[in-house]
Amino acid sequence: MELLQKWVADPPPDYLFEMTPGSLACVSPRAPVEQRRELLPEPGLAASPSAPNLLKPELYRDALPRVSAQLKRGSTTALVIPDYAARTAIIDFEEFPAKEEDRRELLRFRLRKSVPFPIDEAQLAYAIQIEQAGHMEVLVVAIARPILLEYESVFTEAGYRLGLVVPSSIAALPLCGMNETGLTLLVKAAGATLSVILLEKGRVRLVRSLDFTGDESEWQRPAPRVVLPLLQQTLAYCEDQLGHAAARLLLCGFGPETDVLGQAAELEFGIPCIPVRSKFGIASQENAGLLGLLEQYAA
Repeated sequence: MELLQKWVADPPPDYLFEMTPGSLACVSPRAPVEQRRELLPEPGLAASPSAPNLLKPELYRDALPRVSAQLKRGSTTALVIPDYAARTAIIDFEEFPAKEEDRRELLRFRLRKSVPFPIDEAQLAYAIQIEQAGHMEVLVVAIARPILLEYESVFTEAGYRLGLVVPSSIAALPLCGMNETGLTLLVKAAGATLSVILLEKGRVRLVRSLDFTGDESEWQRPAPRVVLPLLQQTLAYCEDQLGHAAARLLLCGFGPETDVLGQAAELEFGIPCIPVRSKFGIASQENAGLLGLLEQYAA
């Protein structure tokens, strides 16, 4: 996918990692079938855009050598983090400056009132989705620098070189049939967090990340009673704001509840529901972003 390709490095990193509240997963693009994952004995993080994330960083530090037994100090790595740790937005401009410094200043200005952290101290990554005379559309990801440093420190303190940090749903987009015609709605569960992304021919049209902690346990997926109303709102947005209905619904991270939720959604909304899959394995809460990066990096 073009926008993710703007953020991935060439050549590929030596290893890819994904951190979730309950696990640490690792794989090398050179051996994509040799994926390793360790489930943590208790939650190691609570994703937030504005508060400390790593509750027990020692759980990840202890798991790191077990999931990456052959990883050498100085190896290059890429890291997938929970969606809710960052803020992702789509911003329209009539004009977008040519200079990189001016672009970032303008993005910070537009994001200032919509993010729950000091935007001047945040780390930004962006990709231009539409570039036309009088219309520029930019997909931007922002994360508070202290939160980014929390995640990075697990690896840098172990001697590894971290080159890419990306939210899980963005990393998983290559699994979503980016060349498909019509609108695709991706719904991705991660603990009590639910991410919703609308895609159209490789372009992100809508992105939301919602935290349902308090409604459901951190160890449970949001229930169908929570998911279906959200789907209804998003599908209505497709028709009202974008002018056409979604063609397909992709489900990720719902585990054994996937079929039940998919059947309920198909009955309610009349569109096909498909589990997110990868040629390198089953996409789950623990590895969907990892598998998405493999689609970009693996030979």
